[in-house]
Amino acid sequence: MKLNFTDYNSRFSRFVTRISELVLLNFVFILTCIPVFTIGASVTALYSITLKMMRGEEGYIIRGYFKDFIRNFKQATCFWFMALLLYFLLYIIYTAAAVNGGLLFQIYIVVTWALGILYSMYFLFAFPLAATFQNTMRGIARNTFSMIIAHFPMVLTAYLTVMVPLFVSFGIDTKIMQYALLFWILIGFSAVAFWSSFYLNRIFIRYMDRED
Repeated sequence: MKLNFTDYNSRFSRFVTRISELVLLNFVFILTCIPVFTIGASVTALYSITLKMMRGEEGYIIRGYFKDFIRNFKQATCFWFMALLLYFLLYIIYTAAAVNGGLLFQIYIVVTWALGILYSMYFLFAFPLAATFQNTMRGIARNTFSMIIAHFPMVLTAYLTVMVPLFVSFGIDTKIMQYALLFWILIGFSAVAFWSSFYLNRIFIRYMDRED
């Protein structure tokens, strides 16, 4: 089969276009994360675009990103500070246990790691959910919990598509980290969000039908 590189509807052209969109989206995401307190709104806007990409509804990337960033800013920022608070409490518990040492410290290590994983799974689902459905904070918080339970295998898969690349990039070897940083700066965040959006959309589409 011969590839037609000048055909804008060819698979190759669509692939190149999608990659360029993800690079652009990644740049805007990193830019809006710089103030730190905006990270929650940035993650929500990122998922809003990648989820729409999966459904072929993305439109203009930059305009759509900032529209969703502003629209979800207050709610997403509240979730972001809630996540920071929970992780700060885990850090306090871990530090207090480290002072005592012994068996108690070992138990607290297991507990804090388990809670940390559960918290990260919860919030990595809450931000895409907030990006997709309009609801109150209480409604998003409640629906996040119930939907994770109802669709746990799919949620776990989406979660691993985010966490495994992060762990491989920053949790194994400093040599890998040097090369991984380039990947994350160029396209990593948007690519991982796009990949996980494939699984998240399979969950959300069921509730969109009900909402309509």
